[in-house]
Amino acid sequence: MGPLAIALLAALPPPLVEGRVGEVKGAPAAFATVTLAQDDRTQVVRTGADGKFRFRAFEGPATVTVKLPQGWTAKDPLSRTLEPALRGDVVRADFTASARRILRGRLLVGGAPLPNAPVNAGELLAATDAHGLFVLDGLPAGVVEVKVDAPPLRGRVELPEGPADLARDVTAAVPDFAGLGLARVPNGAAARPIADWLTGKRLSKPEVAALERLAALSALDPSFRLAMVAAGRDLPRAAQAAAMLQRYLTGPALVPRERLVFSVGEFARPGQLELLLTRLQEPR
Repeated sequence: MGPLAIALLAALPPPLVEGRVGEVKGAPAAFATVTLAQDDRTQVVRTGADGKFRFRAFEGPATVTVKLPQGWTAKDPLSRTLEPALRGDVVRADFTASARRILRGRLLVGGAPLPNAPVNAGELLAATDAHGLFVLDGLPAGVVEVKVDAPPLRGRVELPEGPADLARDVTAAVPDFAGLGLARVPNGAAARPIADWLTGKRLSKPEVAALERLAALSALDPSFRLAMVAAGRDLPRAAQAAAMLQRYLTGPALVPRERLVFSVGEFARPGQLELLLTRLQEPR
Protein backbone atom coordinates (compact mmCIF):
# COMPACT_ATOMS: atom_id res chain seq x y z
CA MET A 1 0.00 0.00 0.00
CA GLY A 2 1.49 3.34 -1.07
CA PRO A 3 1.90 6.47 1.06
CA LEU A 4 -1.12 8.16 -0.61
CA ALA A 5 -3.39 5.19 0.07
CA ILE A 6 -2.20 5.05 3.65
CA ALA A 7 -2.87 8.76 4.07
CA LEU A 8 -6.36 8.47 2.55
CA LEU A 9 -7.20 5.51 4.80
CA ALA A 10 -5.98 7.37 7.87
CA ALA A 11 -8.27 10.28 6.94
CA LEU A 12 -11.35 8.06 7.05
CA PRO A 13 -13.48 8.15 10.23
CA PRO A 14 -13.35 5.21 12.64
CA PRO A 15 -15.85 2.40 12.02
CA LEU A 16 -19.40 2.80 13.29
CA VAL A 17 -21.58 0.06 14.78
CA GLU A 18 -25.25 0.97 14.77
CA GLY A 19 -28.60 -0.76 14.97
CA ARG A 20 -32.08 -0.90 16.42
CA VAL A 21 -33.70 -2.97 19.17
CA GLY A 22 -37.44 -3.62 19.03
CA GLU A 23 -40.27 -5.19 17.11
CA VAL A 24 -39.93 -5.54 13.35
CA LYS A 25 -42.05 -2.68 11.95
CA GLY A 26 -43.37 -2.22 15.47
CA ALA A 27 -42.57 -0.70 18.83
CA PRO A 28 -38.94 0.27 19.60
CA ALA A 29 -37.30 -0.98 22.82
CA ALA A 30 -36.28 2.30 24.42
CA PHE A 31 -33.56 2.34 27.10
CA ALA A 32 -32.19 -1.11 26.33
CA THR A 33 -28.57 -1.49 27.47
CA VAL A 34 -26.20 -2.22 24.57
CA THR A 35 -22.56 -3.24 25.13
CA LEU A 36 -19.80 -3.25 22.52
CA ALA A 37 -16.76 -5.36 23.47
CA GLN A 38 -13.50 -5.32 21.51
CA ASP A 39 -10.61 -7.14 23.17
CA ASP A 40 -10.21 -5.41 26.57
CA ARG A 41 -12.16 -2.32 25.52
CA THR A 42 -15.85 -2.03 26.36
CA GLN A 43 -18.42 0.65 25.56
CA VAL A 44 -21.98 0.83 26.92
CA VAL A 45 -24.89 2.92 25.63
CA ARG A 46 -28.66 2.91 25.96
CA THR A 47 -31.07 2.92 23.07
CA GLY A 48 -33.02 6.07 22.48
CA ALA A 49 -36.79 6.49 22.31
CA ASP A 50 -36.59 5.14 18.76
CA GLY A 51 -34.78 1.98 19.91
CA LYS A 52 -31.61 2.93 18.02
CA PHE A 53 -27.99 2.87 19.18
CA ARG A 54 -24.61 3.83 17.72
CA PHE A 55 -20.99 3.25 18.70
CA ARG A 56 -17.80 4.80 17.39
CA ALA A 57 -15.83 1.57 17.35
CA PHE A 58 -12.22 0.48 16.91
CA GLU A 59 -10.91 -1.45 13.96
CA GLY A 60 -11.21 -5.23 14.22
CA PRO A 61 -13.82 -7.74 15.42
CA ALA A 62 -16.45 -6.83 18.00
CA THR A 63 -19.24 -8.38 20.05
CA VAL A 64 -22.52 -6.55 20.61
CA THR A 65 -24.74 -7.61 23.53
CA VAL A 66 -28.18 -6.28 24.43
CA LYS A 67 -29.92 -6.28 27.80
CA LEU A 68 -33.62 -5.64 27.30
CA PRO A 69 -35.63 -3.29 29.52
CA GLN A 70 -38.40 -4.65 31.71
CA GLY A 71 -41.43 -5.87 29.79
CA TRP A 72 -39.48 -7.03 26.72
CA THR A 73 -38.61 -10.55 25.59
CA ALA A 74 -36.64 -12.05 22.71
CA LYS A 75 -36.60 -15.43 20.97
CA ASP A 76 -33.29 -14.84 19.17
CA PRO A 77 -29.89 -14.48 20.90
CA LEU A 78 -29.13 -11.01 22.21
CA SER A 79 -25.39 -11.24 21.59
CA ARG A 80 -23.68 -11.14 18.21
CA THR A 81 -20.06 -11.26 17.02
CA LEU A 82 -19.39 -8.92 14.13
CA GLU A 83 -16.92 -9.27 11.30
CA PRO A 84 -13.72 -7.19 11.63
CA ALA A 85 -14.41 -3.56 10.69
CA LEU A 86 -12.10 -1.06 9.05
CA ARG A 87 -12.01 2.72 9.13
CA GLY A 88 -14.93 4.17 7.18
CA ASP A 89 -17.13 1.05 7.66
CA VAL A 90 -20.68 1.23 9.02
CA VAL A 91 -21.68 -2.10 10.54
CA ARG A 92 -25.37 -2.81 11.13
CA ALA A 93 -26.55 -4.90 14.11
CA ASP A 94 -30.33 -5.01 14.61
CA PHE A 95 -31.95 -7.06 17.38
CA THR A 96 -35.56 -8.24 17.32
CA ALA A 97 -37.50 -8.17 20.58
CA SER A 98 -41.17 -8.26 21.53
CA ALA A 99 -43.02 -6.05 23.96
CA ARG A 100 -44.96 -8.17 26.45
CA ARG A 101 -48.59 -7.08 26.45
CA ILE A 102 -50.92 -8.83 28.88
CA LEU A 103 -54.68 -8.36 29.04
CA ARG A 104 -56.35 -9.47 32.25
CA GLY A 105 -59.97 -9.08 31.36
CA ARG A 106 -63.52 -9.89 32.16
CA LEU A 107 -65.72 -10.97 29.26
CA LEU A 108 -69.14 -9.38 29.41
CA VAL A 109 -72.28 -10.22 27.45
CA GLY A 110 -75.32 -8.07 28.03
CA GLY A 111 -73.52 -6.44 30.95
CA ALA A 112 -72.87 -9.70 32.82
CA PRO A 113 -69.77 -11.98 32.90
CA LEU A 114 -69.72 -14.96 30.55
CA PRO A 115 -68.22 -17.92 32.47
CA ASN A 116 -66.39 -20.99 31.17
CA ALA A 117 -66.07 -19.73 27.60
CA PRO A 118 -63.04 -20.36 25.35
CA VAL A 119 -61.68 -17.07 24.01
CA ASN A 120 -58.99 -16.29 21.47
CA ALA A 121 -57.14 -13.32 20.04
CA GLY A 122 -55.37 -14.35 16.86
CA GLU A 123 -53.30 -17.41 17.76
CA LEU A 124 -53.58 -16.83 21.51
CA LEU A 125 -56.03 -19.05 23.38
CA ALA A 126 -57.54 -18.73 26.85
CA ALA A 127 -60.78 -19.44 28.69
CA THR A 128 -62.91 -17.48 31.10
CA ASP A 129 -63.28 -18.84 34.62
CA ALA A 130 -66.47 -19.09 36.66
CA HIS A 131 -66.46 -15.29 37.03
CA GLY A 132 -65.83 -14.51 33.36
CA LEU A 133 -62.16 -13.63 33.96
CA PHE A 134 -59.42 -14.46 31.45
CA VAL A 135 -55.75 -13.71 30.76
CA LEU A 136 -54.21 -13.25 27.29
CA ASP A 137 -50.41 -12.90 27.21
CA GLY A 138 -48.45 -11.88 24.11
CA LEU A 139 -50.88 -9.56 22.35
CA PRO A 140 -49.90 -7.20 19.52
CA ALA A 141 -50.21 -3.44 19.75
CA GLY A 142 -53.30 -1.64 18.52
CA VAL A 143 -56.90 -2.78 18.32
CA VAL A 144 -57.21 -6.48 19.18
CA GLU A 145 -60.31 -8.55 18.51
CA VAL A 146 -61.20 -10.96 21.32
CA LYS A 147 -63.39 -13.75 19.97
CA VAL A 148 -65.63 -16.40 21.47
CA ASP A 149 -66.25 -19.46 19.29
CA ALA A 150 -69.29 -20.76 21.16
CA PRO A 151 -71.52 -18.91 20.77
CA PRO A 152 -69.87 -16.85 18.01
CA LEU A 153 -69.19 -13.44 19.60
CA ARG A 154 -66.46 -10.83 19.50
CA GLY A 155 -65.30 -7.74 21.33
CA ARG A 156 -62.44 -5.28 20.87
CA VAL A 157 -59.78 -3.76 23.07
CA GLU A 158 -56.88 -1.43 22.26
CA LEU A 159 -53.36 -2.27 23.45
CA PRO A 160 -50.57 0.35 23.73
CA GLU A 161 -47.45 0.28 21.60
CA GLY A 162 -45.06 -0.70 24.36
CA PRO A 163 -45.16 -3.28 27.18
CA ALA A 164 -48.40 -3.31 29.16
CA ASP A 165 -50.26 -5.28 31.80
CA LEU A 166 -53.87 -4.14 31.54
CA ALA A 167 -56.99 -5.00 33.49
CA ARG A 168 -59.98 -4.23 31.32
CA ASP A 169 -63.50 -5.49 30.69
CA VAL A 170 -64.22 -6.65 27.15
CA THR A 171 -67.83 -6.47 26.05
CA ALA A 172 -68.79 -9.02 23.42
CA ALA A 173 -71.32 -7.50 21.07
CA VAL A 174 -74.38 -9.62 20.25
CA PRO A 175 -75.81 -8.80 16.82
CA ASP A 176 -79.46 -7.96 16.32
CA PHE A 177 -81.24 -10.60 14.27
CA ALA A 178 -82.87 -7.93 12.12
CA GLY A 179 -79.45 -6.70 10.97
CA LEU A 180 -77.96 -10.06 9.98
CA GLY A 181 -79.56 -10.20 6.55
CA LEU A 182 -81.28 -13.50 7.29
CA ALA A 183 -84.77 -14.52 6.21
CA ARG A 184 -86.63 -17.06 8.34
CA VAL A 185 -87.54 -20.30 6.58
CA PRO A 186 -91.17 -21.30 7.33
CA ASN A 187 -91.63 -24.20 9.74
CA GLY A 188 -87.94 -24.26 10.55
CA ALA A 189 -87.80 -23.52 14.27
CA ALA A 190 -87.35 -25.16 17.66
CA ALA A 191 -87.18 -23.73 21.18
CA ARG A 192 -86.05 -24.89 24.59
CA PRO A 193 -86.03 -23.16 27.99
CA ILE A 194 -82.69 -21.55 28.78
CA ALA A 195 -82.92 -23.01 32.28
CA ASP A 196 -83.05 -26.56 30.87
CA TRP A 197 -79.74 -26.01 29.07
CA LEU A 198 -78.07 -24.45 32.09
CA THR A 199 -79.19 -27.14 34.52
CA GLY A 200 -78.11 -29.92 32.16
CA LYS A 201 -81.61 -31.31 31.82
CA ARG A 202 -81.63 -34.25 29.44
CA LEU A 203 -83.02 -33.59 25.98
CA SER A 204 -86.41 -35.17 25.43
CA LYS A 205 -87.06 -37.28 22.35
CA PRO A 206 -89.19 -34.54 20.72
CA GLU A 207 -86.42 -32.00 21.38
CA VAL A 208 -83.78 -34.29 19.89
CA ALA A 209 -85.97 -34.89 16.86
CA ALA A 210 -86.55 -31.16 16.35
CA LEU A 211 -82.84 -30.32 16.61
CA GLU A 212 -81.81 -33.15 14.30
CA ARG A 213 -84.42 -32.11 11.73
CA LEU A 214 -83.08 -28.56 11.67
CA ALA A 215 -79.49 -29.82 11.50
CA ALA A 216 -80.36 -31.98 8.50
CA LEU A 217 -82.20 -29.14 6.77
CA SER A 218 -79.26 -26.76 7.26
CA ALA A 219 -77.09 -29.06 5.16
CA LEU A 220 -79.35 -28.84 2.12
CA ASP A 221 -78.36 -25.36 0.96
CA PRO A 222 -75.10 -23.41 1.47
CA SER A 223 -77.14 -20.26 2.08
CA PHE A 224 -78.90 -21.79 5.09
CA ARG A 225 -77.93 -20.66 8.60
CA LEU A 226 -79.11 -21.87 11.99
CA ALA A 227 -79.76 -18.83 14.16
CA MET A 228 -79.79 -19.14 17.94
CA VAL A 229 -81.98 -16.25 19.09
CA ALA A 230 -82.78 -14.94 22.56
CA ALA A 231 -84.59 -11.99 24.11
CA GLY A 232 -82.42 -9.04 25.08
CA ARG A 233 -83.05 -9.36 28.80
CA ASP A 234 -81.89 -13.00 28.72
CA LEU A 235 -78.57 -12.39 26.96
CA PRO A 236 -76.05 -13.40 29.69
CA ARG A 237 -77.77 -16.71 30.45
CA ALA A 238 -78.80 -17.23 26.83
CA ALA A 239 -75.15 -16.98 25.72
CA GLN A 240 -74.24 -19.81 28.09
CA ALA A 241 -77.16 -21.87 26.80
CA ALA A 242 -76.20 -21.11 23.18
CA ALA A 243 -72.68 -22.38 23.87
CA MET A 244 -74.12 -25.70 25.03
CA LEU A 245 -76.50 -25.86 22.07
CA GLN A 246 -73.68 -25.06 19.65
CA ARG A 247 -71.55 -27.86 21.06
CA TYR A 248 -74.46 -30.24 20.47
CA LEU A 249 -75.02 -28.99 16.93
CA THR A 250 -71.37 -29.05 15.87
CA GLY A 251 -70.81 -32.38 17.67
CA PRO A 252 -73.45 -35.11 17.33
CA ALA A 253 -75.51 -33.12 14.79
CA LEU A 254 -72.46 -32.38 12.53
CA VAL A 255 -73.44 -28.80 11.68
CA PRO A 256 -70.46 -26.75 10.41
CA ARG A 257 -69.59 -23.96 12.81
CA GLU A 258 -69.81 -21.31 10.09
CA ARG A 259 -73.51 -22.17 9.64
CA LEU A 260 -74.34 -21.00 13.19
CA VAL A 261 -75.07 -17.49 14.45
CA PHE A 262 -76.19 -16.11 17.82
CA SER A 263 -78.33 -12.99 18.02
CA VAL A 264 -80.91 -11.07 19.96
CA GLY A 265 -84.41 -10.71 18.53
CA GLU A 266 -87.46 -8.74 19.56
CA PHE A 267 -89.68 -11.68 18.67
CA ALA A 268 -87.84 -14.17 20.93
CA ARG A 269 -89.85 -15.45 23.86
CA PRO A 270 -88.42 -14.56 27.28
CA GLY A 271 -86.68 -17.48 28.96
CA GLN A 272 -86.37 -19.42 25.70
CA LEU A 273 -83.45 -20.04 23.36
CA GLU A 274 -84.89 -20.40 19.89
CA LEU A 275 -83.21 -22.18 16.99
CA LEU A 276 -84.34 -20.91 13.59
CA LEU A 277 -83.62 -22.16 10.11
CA THR A 278 -82.80 -19.09 8.04
CA ARG A 279 -81.46 -18.23 4.63
CA LEU A 280 -79.06 -15.51 3.56
CA GLN A 281 -81.02 -12.83 1.80
CA GLU A 282 -80.08 -11.87 -1.73
CA PRO A 283 -78.40 -8.45 -1.90
CA ARG A 284 -80.67 -5.79 -3.32
